[in-house]
Amino acid sequence: MKKAGMFLLAGMLFGASLLAACGLTPVQGTSPAAPVVATVAPLASAAPLATAIPPATVANTVPVAGNNCALLSKDEVGKVLGEAVVDLKDPTKDGLLCEYLTQNLILELGFYHTFIGTGNSVNYMQQLRTDGIGVAPVEVTGLGDESLYHGESNHRVLYVRKGDTVYTIGVRNVTADNSLSSPDNALTLEKSLADLLMTRVP
Repeated sequence: MKKAGMFLLAGMLFGASLLAACGLTPVQGTSPAAPVVATVAPLASAAPLATAIPPATVANTVPVAGNNCALLSKDEVGKVLGEAVVDLKDPTKDGLLCEYLTQNLILELGFYHTFIGTGNSVNYMQQLRTDGIGVAPVEVTGLGDESLYHGESNHRVLYVRKGDTVYTIGVRNVTADNSLSSPDNALTLEKSLADLLMTRVP
């Protein structure tokens, strides 16, 4: 009789240790057939992110790091380009490059705050004027602190310096071989987009 009691006690201890090993604890006073319902509380970080474009009344605030792609909406860019924007990408995942894609065009919008080799934004703009890449730069007046078109004759990018930041605005065609070729009115489109962007940055 004592042996049977010891076997029963050992069996109960073994069963309890298995339950504990699996992270389960026996529930007292419930029927074995009662269903177990798990509830998960929502995480605080699951709140929806704000994606609205800053209104004009607070347009001259410093862009939030990593959120530069919200400075111009897809609708605004599509209106300037004359084609609906079907996709907006942040390929670098840090907000320093934003790509707006239509069926036929790509707008690449860049934000530069660090200038390795030139020291600052003013020196960087001066280097663009003398680097000998592509055709001669074309100065643009009345845009930021200084601005110019730079690049090859078939694909020029508008560089705009405002304070210690240089913004780049480049419009090109979507081509099968991904070659850099701009539409005939690219300079006009880039200037219109830069005018709009300058109302949103400090």
